[in-house]
Amino acid sequence: MVAIILYAIIRWAWYSPLRNASEEQIVHTAKQQAHFLETIRGIKTIKLFQRQDYRRNSWLTLLVEQINADLCVQKLQLAYRLLNGLLFGTENVLIIWLGASLVLDGNFSIGVLMAFIAYKNQFDTRASALVDKFSELKMLQLQGSRLADIVLSEPESVSGNHSADAGSTTASISARQLSFRYADQEPMVLENINFTIAAGESVAIVGPSGCGKTTLINVLLGILPATTGEVSIGGVPISHCGIDHLRSIVGTVLQDDVLFAGSIAENIHFFDPLADQAWVDQCAETASIAEDIRAMPMGYQTLVGDMGTILSGGQKQRVLLARALYKRPKILFLDEATSHLDVEKEQSVNSAVKTLNITRVIIAHRVETIASTGRVIMLLNGKLHKDVDLRPSLVEPEHGS
Repeated sequence: MVAIILYAIIRWAWYSPLRNASEEQIVHTAKQQAHFLETIRGIKTIKLFQRQDYRRNSWLTLLVEQINADLCVQKLQLAYRLLNGLLFGTENVLIIWLGASLVLDGNFSIGVLMAFIAYKNQFDTRASALVDKFSELKMLQLQGSRLADIVLSEPESVSGNHSADAGSTTASISARQLSFRYADQEPMVLENINFTIAAGESVAIVGPSGCGKTTLINVLLGILPATTGEVSIGGVPISHCGIDHLRSIVGTVLQDDVLFAGSIAENIHFFDPLADQAWVDQCAETASIAEDIRAMPMGYQTLVGDMGTILSGGQKQRVLLARALYKRPKILFLDEATSHLDVEKEQSVNSAVKTLNITRVIIAHRVETIASTGRVIMLLNGKLHKDVDLRPSLVEPEHGS
């Protein structure tokens, strides 16, 4: 019993340094693997800037630090096993010596001694295993603390308080006192934004880089929850109709959109098992990508590669636009969706989008794209700076004015 108590004390004393060493090991392993994957994904840029030696040396440094952290953990475990063996080995020697002395004095029989040693070994094994399991459970807290930010985060609420029919929803958008920041200690990225976009209206959101345009789109889409204020679709707050309902009526082409491994057709209809090929063709025509697809050896069955790597930037953007249109959305969000196109293709896409009888919200910097809309909302430092209607006045000017 004394040996088990000593074993528990040793195990507890070993817990803190072993936990710290394991934490260091996890951190260094994560840094090394992240650096390696980042290098692989950015290998083209690294070669163009001739930074191969720098990246290799940085990775080797991280690898050495990881190995050293591994060795530290192994040294602690080896020292623990050595001390453990010494403790129970000493206990066994003392038990056998004491038992042998009692047998020689006639106080014990050989059978009783052997039975005692067998029961003692079983007790030591079970008791030490219980102490080990308790220590392992404590060590799991190290992994749990790393996952806590994800596991304990509230899941996205996709359903609203009231059911809504996508077919009857009016495609208008309004923002009321909309503000957003990424953390309590961070400054406001958006502050007191107010506007209303009528159904069928085409609006350009403009402003200098970093003024909050993309963040505003993400808040309107429910990707980022508003810090204060609310977004309404068809006069109904998103909290009532639900994120799922909102996303069922919108199509998007965002800056960080990606294509998935598969054919061009599969990416346009987004792997719909009941895909309408005629509608795929029509969406490709509207996005001005159909001609490029037909020129490819396998046409719509051409594989896009890893995240669309076989396509040019402009082709990828037009495929993404065709994918957005395939949903038959009532509202279309475009975030720099024509930034990689030449002037001719951009005009073609803008003309096609302009004819769509849907609500369009477009983030753009190019004058041609802005001019294709009917209204401009300008952001400056996260605030609504201007709201200008570009449509010609419907009221005839008086004679002589």
